Amino acid sequence: MIRLLRIDERLIHGQVATTWTRQLGVNAIVVANDEAADNELVTMTLRMAAPPGIQVAVKNLRGAVNLLNDKRIADMKILIVADKPKDALELVRQVPGIPCVNIGNFGRVGDRHQRRSLTENFSASEEELEQLREMAELVRCEVQVLPTLPKKDLKQFL
Repeated sequence: MIRLLRIDERLIHGQVATTWTRQLGVNAIVVANDEAADNELVTMTLRMAAPPGIQVAVKNLRGAVNLLNDKRIADMKILIVADKPKDALELVRQVPGIPCVNIGNFGRVGDRHQRRSLTENFSASEEELEQLREMAELVRCEVQVLPTLPKKDLKQFL
């Protein structure tokens, strides 16, 4: 059911909407983000960013966990998108069957002074690195911006 959990601070954008959905063969995207779920304009924009035929659910973290554990969606092919390691870790802890966490674009927006640059598209604070370390012990984690680029094991950056 779940094809991938991607950490991408832009949530649904061109790369996610076209390249990742096509590569993964998904028919649904679940955005797990408290702020987006609480903002009607952001929710509407995220839904509009998805390609035709792809269902989009924008849920707060608790709502995403409930939805992803609902047996009624077992036949769907789902890409989950979260914007931070903390939320991705909670999803990994509470939703069985997440095969892999993909770190795409993270740490480029906001306060970069407290973050260590790991790649051109990936920076993290010590607290975020600890969350990523814990996640890497629970599930396979890869750093990969686009599916056409090589995958790198997250552990090599930790």
